Amino acid sequence: PLGMVMGSCVYHIAHQRMGAKIGNIGRNVEIEQFTQALYDARELAMSRMQAEAEALHAEGIVGVQLRQHSHTWGSHTTEFFAIGTAVRPLRDNHIIERPTMVLSLDS
Repeated sequence: PLGMVMGSCVYHIAHQRMGAKIGNIGRNVEIEQFTQALYDARELAMSRMQAEAEALHAEGIVGVQLRQHSHTWGSHTTEFFAIGTAVRPLRDNHIIERPTMVLSLDS
């Protein structure tokens, strides 16, 4: 382990125009501005965490946690916070295996 790395992004999500709000009453529709803002904020937080790891000359980040918070002080504001541990191999011939994720569809 080289150290703890983190990235944060607080993002304001634009309001929907009045005409769009009225047109969507009673309909279950995606608000594209909101979706794109969430994607952008998440990517910014993770890229900032990655930049900290690169500054430490890490080869990977383990134990990553990504949290999203909506704050009461800003109803159209969201925060993404990414944190993990930057790591590198112990020896030149040590290989860090790529993680594999398996999701079970069984109960």
